[in-house]
Amino acid sequence: MIAYQTLGSPDSEPLIFLHGLGAGKSQTISALTDMPDHYVIAPDLPGHGDSMHHHEYSFNHFADLVVELIDHLGLDQINLGGLSMGSGISLNIALRYPERVKKLVLLRPSWLDSPEPAHLTFAAKPAWQSQEEFTANPDFQALLAANPPVAQSVLGLYERTNNKVLEKMWRDCPFDSLEKLKNVSHLALVLDSPRDELHPAEVALKIHQSLPNSELHHLPARYHEPAAYQSSLNKHLNNFLK
Repeated sequence: MIAYQTLGSPDSEPLIFLHGLGAGKSQTISALTDMPDHYVIAPDLPGHGDSMHHHEYSFNHFADLVVELIDHLGLDQINLGGLSMGSGISLNIALRYPERVKKLVLLRPSWLDSPEPAHLTFAAKPAWQSQEEFTANPDFQALLAANPPVAQSVLGLYERTNNKVLEKMWRDCPFDSLEKLKNVSHLALVLDSPRDELHPAEVALKIHQSLPNSELHHLPARYHEPAAYQSSLNKHLNNFLK
């Protein structure tokens, strides 16, 4: 069983929200701070936080573990969402276990239907490069000059993550065809944010265009307007999930 943390009353509407690659349940708990009508359940996915040691890292396996958690909590259907990697896992669950999902929230998605997304190479490199090698790389130096907060976020991967999970998840993908997303009938909220090289807006747009019942909204820049971003995120979630 993967570790998890909760926020709010168990008598409220449950929302399982999944963190991004290299983060953990604290990312969710610190972001979803104004959800008075929801019982937020924030897992640590394998290779992260208190679920650090696992034998398998893949979107299918992570999705299966989340469904096991839903069963463990005695829930039939839940609102489900996630950030980046968590968005991919949420879509995987919606495709493979559609009956377990009410509504979907896809925050700053970063994976489509192909492994090794180029824009996430930075997030995988700590698996095979030392921090010294990584920071000396011209591509990283260019990112640091263009967008320092994003660059610093990537450097944090060296401190808080099982490096195996970075490469394994980068080399995987949550679904094998955008066409399959047309089979996802759930109401879905897709959220993007500007000035974020790790979560390109075009990824969110392609997912939105592929889902038959989705709406797309734009949040303030996560790395440059964090307070406005968090306020807008909570507002959109409450409006969508009510």
